[in-house]
Amino acid sequence: MNEIEFKNKKTWLDFLYYNIGKQNLDFELAGTFRKKDGEVGFSKWKKYSECIFPINFDGTSDNWKEQKFFEQINQRQILQNEIVIDLEEKKTIFEVIKKLDKLRLKYYIFDTKSRGYHIHIFFNEKFSSKEKLAIIKHCWGDEQKDGERCLISCEYSPHWKSGKIKEKYI
Repeated sequence: MNEIEFKNKKTWLDFLYYNIGKQNLDFELAGTFRKKDGEVGFSKWKKYSECIFPINFDGTSDNWKEQKFFEQINQRQILQNEIVIDLEEKKTIFEVIKKLDKLRLKYYIFDTKSRGYHIHIFFNEKFSSKEKLAIIKHCWGDEQKDGERCLISCEYSPHWKSGKIKEKYI
């Protein structure tokens, strides 16, 4: 994979859809937010094609409903050809990097600006939950990230709890 400069949420989501998913993985996106009363609110889950196709390259839309939904997106579905290693302990990152380098895997690391890191590994084929789980366990990741309809915090978006933006680490 050629290294692409990611500057914002739109660039990253387009990369996932076109470069990683080859337009065959129409993954879902959603928003989680705090309501005025302090309760947690959730948007409807929408496919990439439904909510990102109408958005311009600069992240804007002439339609205010489309624009507002795009702005609230802060979670995305893990792709079928992606394994996410969610590390809760920041100190384990270098040990996991050694393991991945030994396996000669291409990965992206994002700082969640919370407790840990998300390591994204992309492949050319789809993986079952069982196959994902084996690699996640090998790298001491959160085992709940093996599910087919699992959402993670969206890259280059503010986290719904902390408000901090998940950005590329390495």
